[in-house]
Amino acid sequence: MATTLLWITRTQIFVSGKVQINEKGIRFKLKSTSFLYRRTNFFCHWDNVIGVTEMFDNHNGGYFYKVAFKNPNFVAYFSPLKKHEKDAERFFTELQFYKESYNIPLQLPLNIKLKPSSSFD
Repeated sequence: MATTLLWITRTQIFVSGKVQINEKGIRFKLKSTSFLYRRTNFFCHWDNVIGVTEMFDNHNGGYFYKVAFKNPNFVAYFSPLKKHEKDAERFFTELQFYKESYNIPLQLPLNIKLKPSSSFD
């Protein structure tokens, strides 16, 4: 049951939002709440980001981006909208720049646990 719920939250539940990154940090605003994410606005400085990974999505055939945070301890997944691949490439290029500038590890540490229900508490 827990494995199924984890799979559902990682692959089947999408929440539309807007992501902004700059030298101060990363911000994302969700267009609506869901049962997993009650807060719709989140910002953190780069020193609170502990991992950035680009991953291939076998189900949808594109790339998505995984960003792990220290406090609160959670992982956010960012997928581009269809027909916005160039925007996604620019996003990941900028994300890579800030990752390298702030020495954020490319791979996530093994002790990171997904806690989607507490991500926006």
